[in-house]
Amino acid sequence: MPPHWMGPTAPPASLADLAATYGRRLGDCIAFPGLVNSHDHLAFNCYPPTGSPPYDDFLGWSQDVQANRALVTRIEAIPARLRVQVGLLKNLLWGVTAVADHGGAPVDGPIRVLASFQDLHSPELASPWRWMAGLGPAVTHLAEGVTADSRRRALAFLKENLFRRAVAGVHGVSLEGEDFQRLAALVWCPASNLFLFGRTADAAAALRHTQLLFGTDATISAPGTLWDHLRLARGRVADAELFASLTFRAARFWRHAAPDDLVIARRTADDPWDAFFALTPADILLVVRAGQPVLVDDSLGAPPGFGRLVVGGEAKHVRMNVTDLLAALRPQLDTTALLSRFGCGDLSVI
Repeated sequence: MPPHWMGPTAPPASLADLAATYGRRLGDCIAFPGLVNSHDHLAFNCYPPTGSPPYDDFLGWSQDVQANRALVTRIEAIPARLRVQVGLLKNLLWGVTAVADHGGAPVDGPIRVLASFQDLHSPELASPWRWMAGLGPAVTHLAEGVTADSRRRALAFLKENLFRRAVAGVHGVSLEGEDFQRLAALVWCPASNLFLFGRTADAAAALRHTQLLFGTDATISAPGTLWDHLRLARGRVADAELFASLTFRAARFWRHAAPDDLVIARRTADDPWDAFFALTPADILLVVRAGQPVLVDDSLGAPPGFGRLVVGGEAKHVRMNVTDLLAALRPQLDTTALLSRFGCGDLSVI
């Protein structure tokens, strides 16, 4: 039986080729476009969830993080390029083929890093004059808190956007109703919001006024895997909207044309939506980027040169040198704890 395709259009020709290559080894499965994570901080995924929530806004949380000097010093001693690779590994294991790295830059890796936008950080930490420093899309953390003052600061900052540049507002926890029409998109990070503030943005209200995209944020503020985040979010908007926020709508917003990016995963429920939202990293059989596998379940073979990880008891092969990466991290990190936050277990290399 060929994989059940969940995309909004006809499946790419490469799906039939993959089905022919792997045949019955795939079993009963679903396939969908490669996921687009619209918000992460790749270099902050070596951190565990940090702080003592709940907070009124991100400023209080940031102060607590900075006060934990022993943790910050230990993590920041790891070269930034290695911390970014950890962020790429996390996303790959979750089925992501493209990630918007806030404040980052394009890097080589198994998935694409989207960085073709201006980072304004936030109303609290960016000067309004920076609206004048570019002409393309801008991405900014907005209303990242539950107070009326957080909302006021966000709206005042948006008023300074005199050239009406397209703005992707990240978080938007305290925004209300028509506030969302000021945004070209709301990037919704429910797991991060619920961890830090006990509340998240009104995604249903946002959808009445703008596009909805989905982001995971980094592990420093967002416990659980992408699939845990989706289960937290399910029911707040329609399943089809949540799916679009991670796939074709996100790809269109970021101008990420990638028809041959796709994921094949075990089907664990009869209803396609239930099957999709029930997924865990262990269920992912193939992640394909630009037509080439970058993650392969052990049941499908072991590509030469790929690193090997155990994810939820299932061996996976990834197009990364995970042995060298983790060896470089061990002086500063408990790599077993790090991998467990990504849904992993034991490590070995092929």
